[in-house]
Amino acid sequence: MKSRRLSEFLAQFLDSRAPLLFIVASLVLAMLGNALYELVLLILGEQPVTLLGIIIGAALIFPLLFWFLRQAIETIARRRPMMKIEPVEQIQPHAGLILPVGLSPQGPERAILEWHLSGATLRKCWLIVSPEVQNSAKLSDLKQWLIEQNVDVSTTPISNATSLEDVFRAAMQALREAQATPLALPVAVDITGGTAVMSVGLALAARNWHAPLQYYPAVYGKGGSLLINSAAAPKQIVFTSGGGTTP
Repeated sequence: MKSRRLSEFLAQFLDSRAPLLFIVASLVLAMLGNALYELVLLILGEQPVTLLGIIIGAALIFPLLFWFLRQAIETIARRRPMMKIEPVEQIQPHAGLILPVGLSPQGPERAILEWHLSGATLRKCWLIVSPEVQNSAKLSDLKQWLIEQNVDVSTTPISNATSLEDVFRAAMQALREAQATPLALPVAVDITGGTAVMSVGLALAARNWHAPLQYYPAVYGKGGSLLINSAAAPKQIVFTSGGGTTP
């Protein structure tokens, strides 16, 4: 954090788009140049060769000094701690799953569920649905199929698929219920289906509860249609900070 503040502080004085600060920086450099000029004359004397050397030195030193400061700022900025997201090969089947359901009849929901059903692992599933999906045939078929697989399924509705607050609240509710249901632990959170806002809300809730986060890297055809079962398995998203990995 300190490195970032230092880089931002120095950058203010080297940005010509901020005239006042740029002028201040220029004046400071000019004063330093004058002081160096007087020092050289004091040591070497006011000779033509000395003056010529000062002119040539100034022509070389100031561009190099400016370049060096720019490079130093960029290096400091690059070293500041950053949050990265690194996918691993695949997530392990979980007993609980929070899954957003999208509008597309050819969505990846069933492929995601089939992976967690491996070895009869999946026991509890929360389906996050928007008003547009809540009364759809897709949701009805998905729920019936899960029941046939001996999975306890719950529907968690949201009032607006573009409201981050609604999605976050619904995901937090599902995660609280999961923590109170030993049969559903461990529980994973999927961010593949639904809207982009739904994915963000689900990811924030998962991060808040330290729950595993996953997505299904589906492949799309030339016409933009999803290729069913085009990925082997959902991938887990792992957060890392400052080069260290957090499982």
